[in-house]
Amino acid sequence: MTDLRVFGKTPKGAAELAARSGALTLSQRRLLILIDGARDVGQLAALVPSALEESLAVLEQGGFITLVGQSAGGASTVQGPSTAIPEAEMTSVEEARLRAVRAVNELLGPAADGLAIAIEAARSGEQLRPLIREAERLVALAHGAAAAQAFIVGIRRR
Repeated sequence: MTDLRVFGKTPKGAAELAARSGALTLSQRRLLILIDGARDVGQLAALVPSALEESLAVLEQGGFITLVGQSAGGASTVQGPSTAIPEAEMTSVEEARLRAVRAVNELLGPAADGLAIAIEAARSGEQLRPLIREAERLVALAHGAAAAQAFIVGIRRR
């Protein structure tokens, strides 16, 4: 039976790839590179010759990857985690702004300094929303849809 679980990188996983901290073995790092929020575990098994389950467990327990869904027999029907957050758990504009600046710097680095500065200058939700959407788009381009969803959830949730 094929394993249809699909994993995506978390912001921590994307940061690990950029920083190369040495927290992962070479085979774990290779697997992290291959995880894209689209390939299921069965497809990854064809690319990673050994210790797949152990490496997945290390990456998941370490917060480098998260389960984003299941594929439907190879079809791309993966649903990411819901970004709907109850009002009581949402952050203030100030908290969101600070988290967004930190996340943009961590995930996108110096190339996004202009965006980080614009986010820092935003004083209202109306000013902040389009900047957050742009940051989400850039995170998705750089690190995949799962990282973009994790970025949004991380900013919005208390």
